[in-house]
Amino acid sequence: TMLAAGALRMPFEPFPYQFQGIGFLYPRVAAILADEMGLGKTMQAITAVRLLLRLGEVRSVLLICPKPLVSNWRREFSLWAPEVPLAIIEGDRPRREWQWRQPQTPVKIANYELLMRDRDVLTDAGMHFDLVVLDEAQRIKNWRTKIAAAVKLIPSRYAFVLSGTPLENRLEDLYSLMQVVDPKVLGPLWRYLADFHVTDDRGKVMGYRNLSLLRKRLAPVMPLKETK
Repeated sequence: TMLAAGALRMPFEPFPYQFQGIGFLYPRVAAILADEMGLGKTMQAITAVRLLLRLGEVRSVLLICPKPLVSNWRREFSLWAPEVPLAIIEGDRPRREWQWRQPQTPVKIANYELLMRDRDVLTDAGMHFDLVVLDEAQRIKNWRTKIAAAVKLIPSRYAFVLSGTPLENRLEDLYSLMQVVDPKVLGPLWRYLADFHVTDDRGKVMGYRNLSLLRKRLAPVMPLKETK
């Protein structure tokens, strides 16, 4: 509604499903946006971030993405939110420490590898972000271990997760992502495995079940929309 009313100037009109994605992210404390590649989830996330900043609901945002996508996020911010100051966390360790500690920059963008290297800086300084956005976390090797632990060390009020991969293809990754978004949605791991996984006698995952129930459970944090 705010976009339609002209609250934010945009370089061109989003498609209806993109409005739907923006409208889903904006009012929620936690959400997953799992659009296929090329459907504009980066723009949808940036516009939601822009709205939250404009209305004063968040003041500090940490966006974490794979290293090859950092330049794309920089470019998309310059297109969809040119007035928002960015800090790209890069360079040697002293430079990165200085970048992390700059309070006047509302949006900081870092790749997952640097987050791992610098997690002591974030924890020692007691750094807090109002919103953490994770992009394509499920593509990162060992996501469910070291990187997940590092992300969970960063206090935040809001959490958005973006994925261009159908999450139903890898329910193990979905559970890890939901531990960052909202651990209550899927409950304890043992119950999640019992409800949605088919395993052999040795515990190896052979397939999945009850996907309609899973989608219903995810509905409060994940938009169920059709695109054409």
